[in-house]
Formats: sequence, C-alpha cells, structure tokens
Amino acid sequence: MSARVVTMDPASKDARRETSKDVRRRKKSADSVPGSFGKFALFSEVLLTGVYVMVLSLAVVTALPAVTAGVGHLRRHLRGERDGVAELWEDFKAACSGVWVVAVGSIVAFCLVGLNLWAVSTEALPGGAVVGVVSAGLGVTLSVGLLRAASVWTPGDRWFSLVRRGVREIGADPAGSAMLFAAVVMCVVLVWMLKPLVMIVGGLVAFAVVGVEFRTARPARGER
Repeated sequence: MSARVVTMDPASKDARRETSKDVRRRKKSADSVPGSFGKFALFSEVLLTGVYVMVLSLAVVTALPAVTAGVGHLRRHLRGERDGVAELWEDFKAACSGVWVVAVGSIVAFCLVGLNLWAVSTEALPGGAVVGVVSAGLGVTLSVGLLRAASVWTPGDRWFSLVRRGVREIGADPAGSAMLFAAVVMCVVLVWMLKPLVMIVGGLVAFAVVGVEFRTARPARGER
C-alpha cells in the first residue's frame, strides 16, 4: 500500500492563520467593550448620546428624564441589546411620568445653592463660610443623588423614592459617588472652557453613571 502524501497550499495556511487571528481580535474587542465593535464605537455612541440628552433637555425641567434615558441607552448598547432612538424615546417618556415636582424642586435648589455661593464670594453675607460649606454640601449631595436615582430608575418607579435611595447610596458607595461628582465637575469645566461642548456633556455624565454601575456589578477577580 502506498502512503498518500498530503500537501497544503501555503496560501491556505496563511488564510487559516489570519482567520484565527481575526477571531481572537474580535473576541478580545467584544470582551473589552461588550455590545460594540471596539472602543471607538463606544466613544462615538457616548457623543451621540450627549446630543440626544441635550435635545431632550431643552425644556430644562426635562434634564433629569433626559439623562435617565441616556443612561438606559448606553446600558443597552454595552449589553448588546436593541439601542435605537425609539427605545431612547420610550424611556424618556416613561421617565417624565411623575418627575415634575422633583425636577422643578431640584432646579430651585440648584439656583439657591448658586445664589448662596455667589453671596459668599462677595463677602457681604454674615457667616458666609458656614453658608458656603452647607450650600456646597447640598449641591454635591443633590447632584450625585439625582445621578444615582437615574441609575436605578425603571419604568413605573416613583421619583421621590428613587431620590431617597440615591442619596442613601452616596454613603454606601463613596468611591463611586466621588467618581460621579468628579464627572459632574469635569463637565462643568468643559462647558466653561468651550461652550459648544454642552452638546456632549450629557453623554459623558450618562457614561459615568453607567461606568459606576458596571464597576459595582463586576464580579471580584477570584470569582471569575
């Protein structure tokens, strides 16, 4: 019996090697940025979410539902779920339900904080140092608490309960709360430096909220 010698075309070897390399590259990309085809795709989605949030926030009182819808949009994108504009719009409409008292009250509270800090800066307010510290603390607590509330919102939730839960979670995860506050400060500085960046800061805030959420949900290294 004669032995059959099987030869393989070098071109087919290279093609097979290249195919396996592409598979590994796609797998690595999918593991690092789930739901997208790479980091640039996620970056562009964050910028696009910023535009969505800006448009939905034009009425000012709709800023909180707009950020909430942006958070849900980026969460779906990262999970590889359906993340079209229709889903974003549905989230926005659902988040607007029952939010008006919280939204108006938050705007009034932020205006009072800003007014107090301005009065302290003029050094014409008695006990200005105490007023400044209290006002700054209120502003930090309110901004981070609202972002925490946007993170845990689901359709049908009551906003008063969500805000109370968000404020409680500030102490439960101080590192994540510090990250959220840093994101807010960064966005304020970006807009102060260049006004047109207001078009994208909503996406950056929403991405920070989702990042903190994914950070706390990630299993420990020993549990993988």
